[in-house]
Amino acid sequence: MGVFCTVLGFWPVLPFAGVEIAAVAVALYCSMRRRYDCEIIVITEDEIAIEVRHREIQVKTVFSRHWTRVRLRSPLSSLHPNRLLLESRGRVCELGRFLTETERCALAAQLQRLVGNMNESPAL
Repeated sequence: MGVFCTVLGFWPVLPFAGVEIAAVAVALYCSMRRRYDCEIIVITEDEIAIEVRHREIQVKTVFSRHWTRVRLRSPLSSLHPNRLLLESRGRVCELGRFLTETERCALAAQLQRLVGNMNESPAL
């Protein structure tokens, strides 16, 4: 295809085609690096455990279920997404950064139903 374009006089297209292939390769590389990133949320009668895996790094955060509050914080600008936060005793953990807006809102509603408000622990 590239030789055909060159023969017909479309040779200025070749550098742009190369840039396009390089952009697709970079996007594929970034996607493959993040394929194992995940957030695992475990809710028990007493606590909420969040395990975040980003490449080889694993961070586990544990909150007391009775003192935890689920908040969906609206952004300052309409260009930014909402932030889903778990807050307890001055500590904050953000969840679902990789989710779409509707998925994040659905997760917030489900967590609110399971966790409840502060000083309130609904039955699981």
